[in-house]
Amino acid sequence: MSTDTPAEALAHPLAAPALPPGDPGEPFDERALLAHYVLRDFENAVAEVEQTLRAADADMAAAAGTPGAGGDTDDEAATQRRQDIARSIVTGAWLNRHNPDWDPALPETHRPDPNDPLLALLKDIAAKDGAGAAAEAAA
Repeated sequence: MSTDTPAEALAHPLAAPALPPGDPGEPFDERALLAHYVLRDFENAVAEVEQTLRAADADMAAAAGTPGAGGDTDDEAATQRRQDIARSIVTGAWLNRHNPDWDPALPETHRPDPNDPLLALLKDIAAKDGAGAAAEAAA
């Protein structure tokens, strides 16, 4: 444990950036690592919501007496629609986590904090994904 006062601690030079294992020569980017974990958690949450929606579809189909609907016979459009809904649910919940007045059924109550670091991180990820998609489309 250091006994430096805050003023003395500032006088000491900072250590060189840490290098992650397996990535020699590249400075460690804490924001990129955070983005990786946020994106992983976001995709896991979307997958869980999508599975819940799939199960609800199957339950409603069984209750209506239409076996097979919502099960393994989903067409691509239904799967995409369910994934889009799940992504919207998770995004809304994450961005409005500090908004006690948020109601998912009322879009006018959607008011994420513009200074939220999560919002900035999601915008960075979207911009990088958009740039990558634009580069692929141009190729």
